[in-house]
Amino acid sequence: MRSRLRLATLCVIAVLCIGPQSVARQPEQSNADAIACQVIEAHANANPAATVVIFHQERKDDQARLGALLRAHSGEGAEIQISGAIWSSVTIFRLKSCFGRGLMILPRGAPEMKEGTVFLLWLPVGNAKN
Repeated sequence: MRSRLRLATLCVIAVLCIGPQSVARQPEQSNADAIACQVIEAHANANPAATVVIFHQERKDDQARLGALLRAHSGEGAEIQISGAIWSSVTIFRLKSCFGRGLMILPRGAPEMKEGTVFLLWLPVGNAKN
């Protein structure tokens, strides 16, 4: 349990050192490659400034796609978009103890997330492993 807490703390610190990462562009792939997800829980902290989000797929049809993405890319960078706003960089993790759930760490300055927020999750081409 302590090792998981240490890992989570290190991940948060790493994300905070990077700072906000927003990209004013559309992804190189079509939005059809993005997965619509929904926030289950969101917790923000002022110091260190970060938001941690637990999420799952918005549509049941995307459950297998999201699960495969999280298994293959846990701990990697991804991009999210809320309501057609600019794409923002985040770090995603697979929650091994919660089937079909992901953990997302958003850096300072990222869009506000709260329970029920729907967003598109997309893995940049450079991160995608075929």
